[in-house]
Amino acid sequence: MSTAENPEEALRKSEHRYRNLFQAMAASFWELDFFPVGSLLYGLKKSGQATDFGSYFAEHPEFVRDLMRATRVIDVNDQTVALFGRGDKQELLTSVEPFWPEASTPVFAASVLAAVSGAANYSTETVLRRIDGREFPALFTVCFPMDTMNKGTQLVGVIDLTERVAAQEALARMQAEMAHAARVSLLGELAATIAHEVNQPLGAIAANAAAGQRWLAREIPDLDEVRAITSRIAEDAQRAAGIIARVRAMASGAAPETTLVPVNAVIEDAVTFLRHEIRQSGTRLQLALAPDLPPVRADRIQLQQVLVNLALNALQAMAGREAPVLGLRSALDRDRDRDKVVLTVEDNGPGIAADHLPKLFTSFFTTRANGMGLGLGIARSIITQLEGTIEACNHPGGGARFTIALPAHTPAHTPVGASHTKV
Repeated sequence: MSTAENPEEALRKSEHRYRNLFQAMAASFWELDFFPVGSLLYGLKKSGQATDFGSYFAEHPEFVRDLMRATRVIDVNDQTVALFGRGDKQELLTSVEPFWPEASTPVFAASVLAAVSGAANYSTETVLRRIDGREFPALFTVCFPMDTMNKGTQLVGVIDLTERVAAQEALARMQAEMAHAARVSLLGELAATIAHEVNQPLGAIAANAAAGQRWLAREIPDLDEVRAITSRIAEDAQRAAGIIARVRAMASGAAPETTLVPVNAVIEDAVTFLRHEIRQSGTRLQLALAPDLPPVRADRIQLQQVLVNLALNALQAMAGREAPVLGLRSALDRDRDRDKVVLTVEDNGPGIAADHLPKLFTSFFTTRANGMGLGLGIARSIITQLEGTIEACNHPGGGARFTIALPAHTPAHTPVGASHTKV
């Protein structure tokens, strides 16, 4: 006949299993004495200084640091010693304050608020500090089971995110490098446009300079005419400098810098880049730009890169067709949650094959014999980073349509009037 297990023996075994599990975990685990924190909070509330702990913590970060100093470390596992310490467990058995950088104080405050509000747990990413002063990104998790909270103890878990953050940064650098490579490749395709655009003001400068010399060589120089010619030379020089600046900006490998960008101006910049291709291919350009559009937050050069790429794809798709038409449009889409600025690139080419539509934005997918298959994938990456969307479909009247929607970044505007159309 079996007998019931002695309660003290059951408790001892349970404690033994807990300690084995505590030490065996691959993550860093801390057992904390939180009881003094409760006493400080009770005293603060009783004194009438704080009716709302959240507001008080925000206004008095020094009090949050006091809460950290009051939180004592009871025990840590071996993984914690390896991650935070220098091989000596005893130097970690102090308050938790040394392990929290000043910038992470609000996270500790939020965990205290979660504890006193009755939440089951709290978890977030933050930055913690090793005992030697080095800081690292971490996932901080704390749970508040009723049985341990009643005893004033807490169990905290920490996972080192250094490798994940480094991988994310490396991925971001790779994406930036790919976008830069795509821009340079795009500029190579636009070399004729660049040469054409620069040659126009340079030719005008040479012609005006020769005319000025002739006016000066007359028996009685016409100084008024020379002044007018000199003014035109200066204007053409500025135009050439502007073209070169745009080319250099687009070829730049500098990190993206988001600002408030006027979308219509970016569309007009894209048209400037493509003017030679448009004229040479006999394409009719249709611009339908909505007036008084709010700006969007974006890197201007990257957004220009996306539009030029889409427009160039459209021109290439219409090659050899009669009466090709390229449409560039902008509009404001009023949404219940957030207004969006919508940009559309359309053509009257052959359209997109049904089996190609799901793969269009996949990296290295291309329908061109000499294509790299990077342009649309990078375009989607750029637009996604701007919290926008980019979609492709076939135009009901024939041809392809690409639609970009980006969040508007100004207060609500009055309804947008009818678009003005340039042909």
